[in-house]
Amino acid sequence: MKIRRDIWLIVLVGFLHFGLYAQTPVNNNSLTETLDKASMFLTDVEGDQKVKANQNLTELIESLEVIRKKETDDDAFLRKLFLKTNRKTLRRYSLYADFSETMLDHNYGCLSGTILYSLLLSHFDFNFEAIELSDHIYLLVENENSKFIFESTLGSRGFIANKTDIDKALSGYNERSVVNQSMTAVASLNSNEQTSVINNRIGLKELAGLQYYNKAIESFKNTELITALKQSEQSHELYPSVRIKQLMQLLVNEILYSEGLTREVKQNALKNYISHIRENKISRTK
Repeated sequence: MKIRRDIWLIVLVGFLHFGLYAQTPVNNNSLTETLDKASMFLTDVEGDQKVKANQNLTELIESLEVIRKKETDDDAFLRKLFLKTNRKTLRRYSLYADFSETMLDHNYGCLSGTILYSLLLSHFDFNFEAIELSDHIYLLVENENSKFIFESTLGSRGFIANKTDIDKALSGYNERSVVNQSMTAVASLNSNEQTSVINNRIGLKELAGLQYYNKAIESFKNTELITALKQSEQSHELYPSVRIKQLMQLLVNEILYSEGLTREVKQNALKNYISHIRENKISRTK
């Protein structure tokens, strides 16, 4: 009897061991790390608004972590991550919406939607690249032998997994990558000026720079020239790209020839710009 009891004990322990270790462990970054990354995109809000934005992001991540514990198939989880985020957070398209608006009011543009998906993919430790075009941005996600496109502006159709559909989407992106480089916002669809190619693979820091770039474009269109110049300088500190340099130069010229600004305001703007280009070693002639 003792021998038989020992055999059953060994069998039981074996089943327990299988139940505990059969599933592939899931590696997530800590919530603190993810919120720290998100802070790069919440520089325009403070106090209760910032707390609320972080709280909403936290709730979204926690709901996805529940799904992740049940769904260990990476490809299936990526689909669920995309669709749940789209339904829960990305509700109303707004051309210049930034990340704080997305987290607080559910307004989103292609940039803020891409930022949110980038933070989530980073949290769950997936490989991805943001692809910057002149007038748009999207994500390429790779998981072992699988490849996906995350297109934040297409609703539930924005999770593109079929190879034929991916090739078709990439072809369309290549066609639209040749547009005006100097004055097109990432979120914009308008392009009637001189063309040049933008098709860059970027990360979170550059995405934060592009958020400032979009703000600068919006301020410029609202004739808020001094604000636009400051935002373009903040953009360049994070992402020293050609079109951001060109935008700064354009804004300085607009300020210097503006009839609505005092000489003192113009001089201060020029002084700050010169200080910025010296600190960042930018040639004003390029």
